[in-house]
Amino acid sequence: MSSTRISHDSVAGLRVGRWPLGPTTRSICYRAGHTLIDTGPPNQWKQVRHFVEEEHEAHGIERVVCTHHHEDHAGNAARIQKLLDVPVYAPESSLERLQEGFAMEWYRRVVWGTPPETEAEPLPEALPLGPGATLQAHAAPGHADDMVCLHVPERRWLFTADLFLAPRIEYLRFDEDVHALAESLHAMAQLPADVLFCGHQGVVETGSAALQEKARYLEALCGQVQRRYYREQQPLPDIQDDLLGREGTLRWLTGGDFSKKNLIAACVRRTDDSDDLPDMISAPTPMR
Repeated sequence: MSSTRISHDSVAGLRVGRWPLGPTTRSICYRAGHTLIDTGPPNQWKQVRHFVEEEHEAHGIERVVCTHHHEDHAGNAARIQKLLDVPVYAPESSLERLQEGFAMEWYRRVVWGTPPETEAEPLPEALPLGPGATLQAHAAPGHADDMVCLHVPERRWLFTADLFLAPRIEYLRFDEDVHALAESLHAMAQLPADVLFCGHQGVVETGSAALQEKARYLEALCGQVQRRYYREQQPLPDIQDDLLGREGTLRWLTGGDFSKKNLIAACVRRTDDSDDLPDMISAPTPMR
């Protein structure tokens, strides 16, 4: 198990994960003002609880905000709600999945654990963060259809959940939408932000410029893939080998849910028709 404390200005964070295999296997919960943003994976509850109790004693946690329903972000929300007797807020489209559960691939249960059912309230457009500061929610689909980013305009902070991760990516989950991801990156880059608080990478001090860089990378990649596939009639596996190289360990560890194939195929998938997917990949089988 691995944990790291994060501190920037008045924001405190804890990065936790069962195995330090890369930035996406470890997730971060942040305390900003009197608000806890995301809650870490359920199998890291012992370390998350210690962090939450310390931050509550020092600063007072009055609410929990989950950026989306995934287990590495909302996995301990119910436990913290019971521990501190505070409300949990989440995007409207997250509420049913948090309350009733959702399908998960087997590797997610191993890496992050299975979250308990959570009774959450709809996340309002703005919440008080502290004296003279507000937390404003902005829809940012792509990684997940219910994901939001949280902007603090008075501090020029942006909590980006899973939007950023890295300026260049080579892997994509099967259910991610690379076109919506690029649009969300552009939209969030329009918000004045000097610092990003990434849900996995940590503090990114290049702010909005980092989001723009990633958006440009994804658009350039999609352009190359589409040109080669539609105009030059190249097979997608050949395009993948040329642009991203052969699959790495993550493809096999996740049963194909997280792969380079997914990213290449998503580049030519029509955003308005999820069935228009080339015969390059098949969906992994989720579990309940």
